[in-house]
Amino acid sequence: MIRRPIIRDRAWLDHLHSERCIFTGQRGTENETIDPMHLGAFKGLKSSDDEVIPVLHRFHAMAHQKGEISLLRTMSDDNLIREVFRAYARQLYAQWRSGK
Repeated sequence: MIRRPIIRDRAWLDHLHSERCIFTGQRGTENETIDPMHLGAFKGLKSSDDEVIPVLHRFHAMAHQKGEISLLRTMSDDNLIREVFRAYARQLYAQWRSGK
């Protein structure tokens, strides 16, 4: 696995509040905001800001309570899972091609 620099970008995190929830497509409201959720955060160490998804506050709280992986398995439909693995496969291929 390639080590990447940790990105900290407050403007990006602020922008994510205006995005739609990746699970429901809903926008944040006065009663429930969109939260940036860092993927792979471990023991209080946040992952890079380019590894963040916009989710409704309830899902962010659920990730803290039940665990990120449990939430992702519960909320991700098959099309989203396929798209994630396609993106990974494209990235892997691009890395391989650049090393030729």
